[in-house]
Amino acid sequence: MLTALDVAPHAFSVCRIQSGWRMSFPVFKAVTVHFVLRGSGHIQAGETAPVPFAPSSVLVVPALQPHWVGDADRSAATGAAADKCELIGDGLVEFTAGDGADDTLLLCAAVSAPDQAALGLFDLMRWPVADDLAASGVPAAIVDAMRHEVTNAGLGTQAMCQALMKQALIMLLRRHWSQADGSTVLDALHHPRLARAIAAIIEHPGADHSVNSLAGLAGMSRASFSDHFSRTFGQGPIDFVQKARLRVAARLLRVTDLPIKAIAQSVGYAGSRPFSRAFEATYAMLPSAYRLAPLPPPVGLDDLQVTDRPD
Repeated sequence: MLTALDVAPHAFSVCRIQSGWRMSFPVFKAVTVHFVLRGSGHIQAGETAPVPFAPSSVLVVPALQPHWVGDADRSAATGAAADKCELIGDGLVEFTAGDGADDTLLLCAAVSAPDQAALGLFDLMRWPVADDLAASGVPAAIVDAMRHEVTNAGLGTQAMCQALMKQALIMLLRRHWSQADGSTVLDALHHPRLARAIAAIIEHPGADHSVNSLAGLAGMSRASFSDHFSRTFGQGPIDFVQKARLRVAARLLRVTDLPIKAIAQSVGYAGSRPFSRAFEATYAMLPSAYRLAPLPPPVGLDDLQVTDRPD
Protein backbone atom coordinates (compact mmCIF):
# COMPACT_ATOMS: atom_id res chain seq x y z
CA MET A 1 0.00 0.00 0.00
CA LEU A 2 2.78 2.41 0.90
CA THR A 3 5.73 3.46 -1.24
CA ALA A 4 5.28 1.19 -4.24
CA LEU A 5 3.82 -1.63 -2.13
CA ASP A 6 7.18 -2.41 -0.55
CA VAL A 7 6.24 -5.47 1.51
CA ALA A 8 8.44 -8.31 2.71
CA PRO A 9 6.56 -11.10 4.52
CA HIS A 10 8.74 -13.41 6.62
CA ALA A 11 7.09 -16.84 6.76
CA PHE A 12 7.61 -18.33 10.21
CA SER A 13 4.94 -20.96 10.89
CA VAL A 14 2.29 -23.37 9.72
CA CYS A 15 -0.72 -23.70 12.04
CA ARG A 16 -2.99 -26.75 12.20
CA ILE A 17 -6.21 -26.18 14.14
CA GLN A 18 -8.64 -28.99 14.90
CA SER A 19 -12.38 -28.37 14.63
CA GLY A 20 -13.72 -27.19 17.99
CA TRP A 21 -10.39 -25.55 18.87
CA ARG A 22 -8.84 -22.13 18.60
CA MET A 23 -5.17 -21.15 18.60
CA SER A 24 -3.99 -18.19 20.65
CA PHE A 25 -0.99 -16.09 19.67
CA PRO A 26 1.09 -13.82 21.93
CA VAL A 27 1.83 -10.16 21.39
CA PHE A 28 4.11 -9.73 18.37
CA LYS A 29 6.20 -6.67 17.54
CA ALA A 30 5.40 -7.01 13.86
CA VAL A 31 2.15 -7.15 11.91
CA THR A 32 1.04 -10.79 11.55
CA VAL A 33 -0.48 -12.19 8.36
CA HIS A 34 -2.27 -15.56 8.18
CA PHE A 35 -3.13 -17.13 4.82
CA VAL A 36 -6.06 -19.53 5.24
CA LEU A 37 -5.22 -22.57 3.12
CA ARG A 38 -8.08 -24.68 4.48
CA GLY A 39 -11.06 -24.21 6.80
CA SER A 40 -13.15 -21.35 8.18
CA GLY A 41 -13.72 -19.71 11.54
CA HIS A 42 -13.10 -16.41 13.29
CA ILE A 43 -10.20 -14.21 14.29
CA GLN A 44 -10.17 -11.88 17.27
CA ALA A 45 -7.43 -9.38 18.15
CA GLY A 46 -7.27 -7.28 21.29
CA GLU A 47 -10.69 -6.12 22.42
CA THR A 48 -12.31 -6.13 18.96
CA ALA A 49 -15.26 -8.37 18.07
CA PRO A 50 -14.42 -11.68 16.34
CA VAL A 51 -14.18 -11.37 12.54
CA PRO A 52 -15.31 -14.34 10.39
CA PHE A 53 -13.13 -15.81 7.66
CA ALA A 54 -13.53 -18.42 4.93
CA PRO A 55 -11.10 -20.59 2.93
CA SER A 56 -8.65 -18.60 0.79
CA SER A 57 -8.82 -15.61 3.11
CA VAL A 58 -5.92 -13.51 4.33
CA LEU A 59 -6.02 -12.38 7.96
CA VAL A 60 -4.00 -9.31 8.93
CA VAL A 61 -3.41 -8.47 12.61
CA PRO A 62 -1.89 -5.15 13.76
CA ALA A 63 1.31 -5.25 15.78
CA LEU A 64 1.24 -5.39 19.58
CA GLN A 65 -2.15 -7.10 19.77
CA PRO A 66 -2.64 -10.64 21.12
CA HIS A 67 -5.06 -12.64 18.99
CA TRP A 68 -6.67 -16.01 18.43
CA VAL A 69 -7.82 -17.87 15.32
CA GLY A 70 -10.34 -20.70 15.07
CA ASP A 71 -13.68 -21.63 16.63
CA ALA A 72 -15.54 -18.65 18.14
CA ASP A 73 -17.84 -20.80 20.30
CA ARG A 74 -17.36 -20.25 24.03
CA SER A 75 -17.01 -24.00 24.54
CA ALA A 76 -14.06 -24.19 22.12
CA ALA A 77 -10.79 -25.46 23.55
CA THR A 78 -7.80 -23.11 23.35
CA GLY A 79 -4.24 -24.08 22.55
CA ALA A 80 -1.39 -21.60 22.74
CA ALA A 81 0.72 -21.51 19.58
CA ALA A 82 3.94 -22.34 21.41
CA ASP A 83 2.50 -25.23 23.44
CA LYS A 84 2.81 -27.83 20.64
CA CYS A 85 5.38 -26.98 18.02
CA GLU A 86 8.06 -28.60 15.91
CA LEU A 87 10.37 -27.55 13.11
CA ILE A 88 9.35 -28.58 9.59
CA GLY A 89 10.92 -27.82 6.22
CA ASP A 90 13.89 -25.48 6.25
CA GLY A 91 12.80 -22.81 8.71
CA LEU A 92 9.07 -23.09 9.28
CA VAL A 93 7.71 -24.00 12.71
CA GLU A 94 4.51 -26.03 12.92
CA PHE A 95 2.02 -25.06 15.66
CA THR A 96 -0.83 -27.43 16.57
CA ALA A 97 -4.11 -26.84 18.42
CA GLY A 98 -5.88 -30.14 19.06
CA ASP A 99 -4.86 -33.61 17.92
CA GLY A 100 -2.97 -32.47 14.81
CA ALA A 101 -5.93 -32.41 12.41
CA ASP A 102 -5.73 -29.54 9.96
CA ASP A 103 -9.45 -28.70 9.72
CA THR A 104 -8.10 -25.15 9.58
CA LEU A 105 -4.67 -24.78 8.00
CA LEU A 106 -2.79 -21.47 8.12
CA LEU A 107 0.48 -20.24 6.67
CA CYS A 108 1.69 -17.41 8.89
CA ALA A 109 4.13 -14.56 8.34
CA ALA A 110 5.38 -11.38 9.94
CA VAL A 111 5.45 -8.13 7.99
CA SER A 112 7.83 -5.66 9.55
CA ALA A 113 9.22 -2.49 8.05
CA PRO A 114 12.88 -2.87 7.02
CA ASP A 115 13.64 0.15 9.18
CA GLN A 116 11.52 0.64 12.25
CA ALA A 117 11.95 4.41 12.23
CA ALA A 118 10.37 4.67 8.80
CA LEU A 119 6.79 4.52 7.67
CA GLY A 120 5.85 0.86 7.20
CA LEU A 121 3.31 -0.89 5.03
CA PHE A 122 0.70 -1.71 7.68
CA ASP A 123 1.62 0.92 10.26
CA LEU A 124 -1.77 2.57 9.79
CA MET A 125 -3.77 -0.48 10.87
CA ARG A 126 -5.69 -0.34 14.13
CA TRP A 127 -7.83 -3.52 13.96
CA PRO A 128 -7.70 -6.97 12.33
CA VAL A 129 -8.82 -7.56 8.75
CA ALA A 130 -10.13 -10.70 7.03
CA ASP A 131 -10.11 -10.34 3.27
CA ASP A 132 -11.08 -12.69 0.42
CA LEU A 133 -8.12 -13.35 -1.86
CA ALA A 134 -10.21 -14.67 -4.74
CA ALA A 135 -12.52 -11.64 -4.71
CA SER A 136 -9.44 -9.41 -4.86
CA GLY A 137 -8.19 -11.05 -8.03
CA VAL A 138 -5.49 -13.25 -6.47
CA PRO A 139 -5.36 -16.44 -8.56
CA ALA A 140 -6.35 -19.67 -6.82
CA ALA A 141 -3.09 -21.15 -8.14
CA ILE A 142 -1.14 -19.02 -5.65
CA VAL A 143 -3.06 -20.43 -2.68
CA ASP A 144 -2.80 -23.93 -4.15
CA ALA A 145 0.97 -23.51 -4.44
CA MET A 146 1.21 -22.40 -0.79
CA ARG A 147 -0.80 -25.43 0.28
CA HIS A 148 1.44 -27.73 -1.79
CA GLU A 149 4.58 -26.26 -0.22
CA VAL A 150 3.19 -26.64 3.30
CA THR A 151 2.05 -30.24 2.81
CA ASN A 152 5.35 -31.17 1.16
CA ALA A 153 7.68 -29.10 3.32
CA GLY A 154 11.36 -29.44 2.53
CA LEU A 155 14.34 -27.60 1.16
CA GLY A 156 13.32 -24.16 -0.12
CA THR A 157 9.80 -24.24 1.36
CA GLN A 158 10.21 -21.09 3.41
CA ALA A 159 11.64 -19.11 0.49
CA MET A 160 8.88 -20.29 -1.85
CA CYS A 161 6.17 -19.45 0.68
CA GLN A 162 7.56 -15.97 1.18
CA ALA A 163 7.65 -15.34 -2.57
CA LEU A 164 4.04 -16.53 -2.97
CA MET A 165 2.89 -14.48 0.01
CA LYS A 166 4.51 -11.35 -1.33
CA GLN A 167 2.86 -11.76 -4.72
CA ALA A 168 -0.56 -12.31 -3.12
CA LEU A 169 -0.23 -9.33 -0.78
CA ILE A 170 0.87 -6.97 -3.54
CA MET A 171 -2.03 -8.02 -5.76
CA LEU A 172 -4.46 -7.66 -2.86
CA LEU A 173 -3.27 -4.22 -1.81
CA ARG A 174 -2.88 -2.89 -5.33
CA ARG A 175 -6.49 -3.75 -6.10
CA HIS A 176 -7.84 -2.12 -2.94
CA TRP A 177 -5.64 0.92 -3.37
CA SER A 178 -6.84 1.46 -6.93
CA GLN A 179 -10.44 1.12 -5.79
CA ALA A 180 -9.85 3.50 -2.85
CA ASP A 181 -13.28 2.61 -1.50
CA GLY A 182 -12.39 2.80 2.18
CA SER A 183 -12.95 -0.92 2.71
CA THR A 184 -10.95 -3.87 4.10
CA VAL A 185 -7.26 -3.00 4.47
CA LEU A 186 -7.97 0.66 3.75
CA ASP A 187 -10.21 0.81 6.80
CA ALA A 188 -6.95 1.47 8.61
CA LEU A 189 -7.10 5.00 7.27
CA HIS A 190 -10.14 5.62 9.48
CA HIS A 191 -11.25 8.76 7.65
CA PRO A 192 -12.32 8.94 3.96
CA ARG A 193 -11.23 12.57 3.63
CA LEU A 194 -7.82 11.88 5.10
CA ALA A 195 -7.44 8.98 2.67
CA ARG A 196 -7.33 11.43 -0.24
CA ALA A 197 -4.43 13.29 1.32
CA ILE A 198 -2.64 10.04 2.19
CA ALA A 199 -3.02 8.86 -1.41
CA ALA A 200 -1.45 12.08 -2.71
CA ILE A 201 1.54 11.71 -0.37
CA ILE A 202 2.11 8.05 -1.22
CA GLU A 203 1.68 8.40 -4.97
CA HIS A 204 3.76 11.61 -5.21
CA PRO A 205 6.07 11.77 -2.16
CA GLY A 206 8.39 14.26 -3.87
CA ALA A 207 5.66 16.83 -4.55
CA ASP A 208 5.61 20.17 -2.73
CA HIS A 209 3.16 19.09 -0.04
CA SER A 210 2.11 21.50 2.69
CA VAL A 211 -0.53 21.41 5.40
CA ASN A 212 -2.63 23.81 3.34
CA SER A 213 -2.39 21.78 0.12
CA LEU A 214 -3.19 18.51 1.89
CA ALA A 215 -6.09 20.09 3.79
CA GLY A 216 -7.44 21.30 0.45
CA LEU A 217 -7.33 17.77 -0.96
CA ALA A 218 -9.21 16.54 2.10
CA GLY A 219 -11.80 19.32 1.79
CA MET A 220 -11.09 20.49 5.33
CA SER A 221 -9.80 23.61 7.04
CA ARG A 222 -6.12 23.65 7.97
CA ALA A 223 -6.87 23.42 11.70
CA SER A 224 -9.45 20.65 11.36
CA PHE A 225 -7.22 18.66 9.00
CA SER A 226 -4.18 18.90 11.28
CA ASP A 227 -6.23 17.87 14.30
CA HIS A 228 -7.88 14.88 12.59
CA PHE A 229 -4.60 13.76 11.02
CA SER A 230 -2.64 13.91 14.28
CA ARG A 231 -5.31 12.05 16.25
CA THR A 232 -5.67 9.36 13.57
CA PHE A 233 -2.00 8.71 12.77
CA GLY A 234 -0.22 9.86 15.90
CA GLN A 235 1.91 12.36 13.99
CA GLY A 236 1.53 15.61 12.10
CA PRO A 237 0.95 15.65 8.33
CA ILE A 238 4.40 17.05 7.52
CA ASP A 239 6.06 14.41 9.72
CA PHE A 240 4.11 11.82 7.74
CA VAL A 241 5.29 13.36 4.46
CA GLN A 242 8.91 13.23 5.60
CA LYS A 243 8.68 9.59 6.67
CA ALA A 244 7.10 8.63 3.36
CA ARG A 245 9.88 10.45 1.47
CA LEU A 246 12.65 8.92 3.54
CA ARG A 247 11.19 5.42 3.17
CA VAL A 248 11.38 5.78 -0.62
CA ALA A 249 14.89 7.21 -0.35
CA ALA A 250 16.03 4.31 1.86
CA ARG A 251 14.78 1.82 -0.71
CA LEU A 252 16.54 3.67 -3.54
CA LEU A 253 19.78 3.70 -1.57
CA ARG A 254 19.56 -0.08 -1.13
CA VAL A 255 18.60 -1.11 -4.65
CA THR A 256 20.21 1.52 -6.92
CA ASP A 257 23.53 3.26 -7.46
CA LEU A 258 21.90 6.65 -8.02
CA PRO A 259 23.87 9.60 -6.62
CA ILE A 260 22.64 10.77 -3.24
CA LYS A 261 21.89 14.20 -4.69
CA ALA A 262 19.61 12.66 -7.32
CA ILE A 263 17.79 10.58 -4.69
CA ALA A 264 17.36 13.66 -2.51
CA GLN A 265 15.84 15.66 -5.34
CA SER A 266 13.57 12.81 -6.44
CA VAL A 267 11.91 12.64 -3.01
CA GLY A 268 11.45 16.37 -2.64
CA TYR A 269 14.58 17.74 -0.97
CA ALA A 270 16.31 20.80 -2.36
CA GLY A 271 19.77 19.25 -2.04
CA SER A 272 21.86 16.51 -0.51
CA ARG A 273 22.68 18.44 2.68
CA PRO A 274 19.12 18.90 4.05
CA PHE A 275 18.30 15.39 2.89
CA SER A 276 21.30 13.92 4.73
CA ARG A 277 20.35 15.76 7.93
CA ALA A 278 16.78 14.47 7.80
CA PHE A 279 17.91 10.94 6.90
CA GLU A 280 20.43 10.77 9.73
CA ALA A 281 17.87 12.05 12.24
CA THR A 282 15.51 9.19 11.25
CA TYR A 283 17.90 6.30 10.52
CA ALA A 284 20.77 7.24 12.86
CA MET A 285 23.28 7.17 10.01
CA LEU A 286 24.13 9.16 6.92
CA PRO A 287 22.73 8.00 3.56
CA SER A 288 26.21 6.95 2.38
CA ALA A 289 26.67 4.72 5.45
CA TYR A 290 23.16 3.29 5.11
CA ARG A 291 23.87 2.28 1.52
CA LEU A 292 26.91 0.26 2.64
CA ALA A 293 25.40 -1.19 5.83
CA PRO A 294 24.53 -4.91 5.79
CA LEU A 295 20.89 -5.85 5.49
CA PRO A 296 19.18 -6.92 8.72
CA PRO A 297 18.86 -10.68 9.29
CA PRO A 298 15.53 -12.41 8.59
CA VAL A 299 12.89 -12.09 11.29
CA GLY A 300 12.81 -14.94 13.80
CA LEU A 301 10.34 -15.86 16.52
CA ASP A 302 12.48 -14.23 19.19
CA ASP A 303 12.46 -11.00 17.17
CA LEU A 304 8.68 -11.06 16.81
CA GLN A 305 7.42 -11.79 20.28
CA VAL A 306 7.29 -9.41 23.22
CA THR A 307 6.50 -10.59 26.72
CA ASP A 308 4.34 -7.67 27.78
CA ARG A 309 2.09 -5.37 25.82
CA PRO A 310 3.31 -1.74 25.97
CA ASP A 311 1.04 0.77 27.65
